[in-house]
Amino acid sequence: MEFMDGAQINDVITIRRLGMQPSEVSRLVSQTFAEMMFKHGFVHCDPHAANLLVRPLPSGKRSIFGRKKPQLILLDHGLYKELDFSTRFSYASLWRALVFSDANGIKEHSVKLGAGEDLYVLFAGIVTMRPWNRVVDPAVDHLVIKDTDSSELQMYASQYFPQISELLRRLPRVILLMLKTNDCLRAVNNSLLQGSSLETFFIIGKVSSEAVVEAKMTQMKSLFSRINIWFEEFLFEARLLALQIALWLLQVRKALT
Repeated sequence: MEFMDGAQINDVITIRRLGMQPSEVSRLVSQTFAEMMFKHGFVHCDPHAANLLVRPLPSGKRSIFGRKKPQLILLDHGLYKELDFSTRFSYASLWRALVFSDANGIKEHSVKLGAGEDLYVLFAGIVTMRPWNRVVDPAVDHLVIKDTDSSELQMYASQYFPQISELLRRLPRVILLMLKTNDCLRAVNNSLLQGSSLETFFIIGKVSSEAVVEAKMTQMKSLFSRINIWFEEFLFEARLLALQIALWLLQVRKALT
């Protein structure tokens, strides 16, 4: 127990006044929780705005542009969940499939997490807050939520209420908490960036891919199996590079306009 001083995570004005960039704070939040969920399996499941503070690094370290680097402070450690190896691997694999529009992977790992073969499409939609046609859209920004999407999401929630109730009934409790955590993080990032961000999904794709490869490496003993995993990772790194280039181009276009 100690007093921690910092700006509330959604107080963009104070964050800027302290010399930090909201976009860099958003990256830090996304990286932190992606590593919690996919790599460590020990997750703070209540990251709403009142439980997250940010302050400049006490060391005074700055970026190459002279901006202060942020430090994240997590409060209220009463709601943590541990993901066992199987759940963590399936959850990381699911998110990797979602980021890369892999319909077969989405189905496989949604079923493993308890959604069933009849409701995996709905599960993918709830995880991403996107309709299925957008989830499997190969466009680089297919998971980014637009300002005009809220009415469409409300329509889906009303139309599929019985199926949503059944899905929530059958999912393991720990996955329900992951959904709650996702909602909190989505709200935090929306406050910081005034909307959904492609960079958030780039971070999720990168960390989930790393976690999947690390998990597979611990299971595979033969050299041939390891070579296959390395080749698979090479392909995903190439796709991540393409995603990063697309992100950079979008940022340049946004800056120019």
